[in-house]
Amino acid sequence: MVAATPATPARPSRHFRPRSSITAALALILVTFAWAWFAAADGGGPGLARQVPGIVLAATLGYAVLVRPAVVVGPAGVTLRGVVRDVEVPWAALAEVRTRFSLTLVTVDGARFAAWAAPASGRHTDTRLTRREVGAIGGDHDHGLPTASSSPASHSGAVAAWVRREWRRAIETDAAATPDGPRPAVRTRPARGVLATLAAAALLTLAARVT
Repeated sequence: MVAATPATPARPSRHFRPRSSITAALALILVTFAWAWFAAADGGGPGLARQVPGIVLAATLGYAVLVRPAVVVGPAGVTLRGVVRDVEVPWAALAEVRTRFSLTLVTVDGARFAAWAAPASGRHTDTRLTRREVGAIGGDHDHGLPTASSSPASHSGAVAAWVRREWRRAIETDAAATPDGPRPAVRTRPARGVLATLAAAALLTLAARVT
């Protein structure tokens, strides 16, 4: 009897967030608790109850803009987690990875999806790399010197380098090969939890001000 070859375990997903997301999350928590404490100290229980919708609205907005955005690189492709939506790009649908203004995924159909969580460096720091730096990161200086936004030293460049590496790995293992039939489609999904919380908190805040 021939022993079955154990299946290769799937590689875990890797999450990339802006460097400031942890600081922003801590600041958001502190501000939220401080707001609630002052509301309770000023108006007691009723005062806090009136302020809760506004607190929830502000906290949810802060979370959506400062904490939620991420780039998730998994075995099946890349997910760009934005403020109020997620974009899932399968490896077979990916055609190019750019870093000019932010990490941008270009699909085989020509669609472009920018990552909120991986902006490029600013115009004052987005200088041209030297030929030595291009060689150090494995680039091809014969096609022109890239900008610093494509360097692994920048956030967009570091995430792009990881995406390209996993993309090559998927191609080598046929995970990105086009299967028979329709090509895997890019999926866009709204962040239903964030949108529902924002809508409810906004309505309650408006109602509290009217009454």
